[in-house]
Amino acid sequence: MLQIQPGQNLSPLSIRDLLDLFPKLSPARLAQIIQTFIIEEKYTPKEPPPYVYTIFSPFDQDIVAIISSVLGYTTNEYIDEIILAFMSIYTPGKPPTIIYDYAKFIADRMHDQFLRMSNERVFKYSSFLYHLFLYFQSDKFPFTLQMLHTKGQPISVIFWTLLIHKYHSPYSYTDLFVHPIMTMLIGSPPPRINLYIKRILQLSKQSKVGDCYLYQNHIEIRIYGYELAPYKLPKYLPMRLFALEYYRQPNSRPKTN
Repeated sequence: MLQIQPGQNLSPLSIRDLLDLFPKLSPARLAQIIQTFIIEEKYTPKEPPPYVYTIFSPFDQDIVAIISSVLGYTTNEYIDEIILAFMSIYTPGKPPTIIYDYAKFIADRMHDQFLRMSNERVFKYSSFLYHLFLYFQSDKFPFTLQMLHTKGQPISVIFWTLLIHKYHSPYSYTDLFVHPIMTMLIGSPPPRINLYIKRILQLSKQSKVGDCYLYQNHIEIRIYGYELAPYKLPKYLPMRLFALEYYRQPNSRPKTN
């Protein structure tokens, strides 16, 4: 989708253009788009968008993920009017009716994101940076990459691995992908748990502080027989941190009883 031939006439891409394009789609064309990408006819939605992405086939979910990345969406869980307008230019087996200037759109949006980073604290185009690392440093990652089709033809870096698409466990994503990238950036393997997190969780005798950080919206895990005050933990606690606290209390119990 993003592989543009040199010399092609490219149309400028903007969110406003896609918003203006969606109302122009006839009900018949919208129904055709949905029927083209949907898993089975029984999943045909009866309400207006947004739609849950799971009604699309796995391959078409990848297309939605790519479009979401291009547009800077933080999730591809829902298919809204903008994505449907984007998908309207594609028909299986035919070239797109509009060829957008993706490179300029992405470059402008990334530049805008960097300018607003100090205020928003969120970078919406991280997937592009991930694929750049994957493309130019593929030998640094400890997992298998599929760079060729079954017929031996090269495929887009977007389809080299499903790991970046978050279909795997978040722990696999962190261990196999994020950790090697951090190692490349800082020149040495980073610690799995940094000093800041150790202070918050009080994981060492030298870091017996941190409760004040979580005085609001915290949760406490209490194990029968544990007499000391439990640590204050984030209210929406990841299972890995829950396991750390769950094992810490029984291990500390013999020291207090």
